[in-house]
Amino acid sequence: MSVHTRVEGDLGEVEVPVDTRQPAVIKKMEKAAGKEIKKELQTAIKQAQTDKVDIFGFGEALERTRPNQWEKFKSEWDDVYFPKLDVDVTVEAYIRRTGLRNKSFLSSVKEKQQ
Repeated sequence: MSVHTRVEGDLGEVEVPVDTRQPAVIKKMEKAAGKEIKKELQTAIKQAQTDKVDIFGFGEALERTRPNQWEKFKSEWDDVYFPKLDVDVTVEAYIRRTGLRNKSFLSSVKEKQQ
């Protein structure tokens, strides 16, 4: 099973000395956010599999896309097949807006000290 999610967010406040005007900084933040979201999704999926509760609707997706296979699996889906389901998680994370302040106050202080 594959899970692909696209996430967009805003950067409201910067409390570390980084310059969010630089695309490389934004890309690094997007990558870090995507990695963290992927980790959280994988943890949630593993917990659901441990509890044998298909809260994400993987069985429903299988029923919609492959009804013949679903007929074979549905009687034992929660107890046998869902807990062993291999799930590939892909996350695309985007930061769309960087707020009113593009450069951290701490960056200014650091530059003045040098």
